[in-house]
Amino acid sequence: MKIFFEYLGLLHIEEIKNKSFLDVEPGCTAADFMTKLQIRKEHQKFISVFINGEEKSRQTILKENDRVKLFLPTGGG
Repeated sequence: MKIFFEYLGLLHIEEIKNKSFLDVEPGCTAADFMTKLQIRKEHQKFISVFINGEEKSRQTILKENDRVKLFLPTGGG
C-alpha cells in the first residue's frame, strides 16, 4: 500500500526523497516504518510522528494514502 512521506527538522533519511510516495506492508506501524527507513531504535524516541496532520503514537497502524510526517525537534538555549 502507498503512503505519502515527508520529513522535517534536522532529520535526514538516506536514499529516500523527501515528500514522496512509498510502499509499506499492510499492518505496518509508524515504528515499523521508521525501522524500514533504517532509523535506529534508540533515535526513534526523539522523533515526532504526524499522520494526516495529527501527532500520533509510534504504534499507530498506517493505512493506504496516509500522509506521514516525521519531525526531529531541535532545541537550544
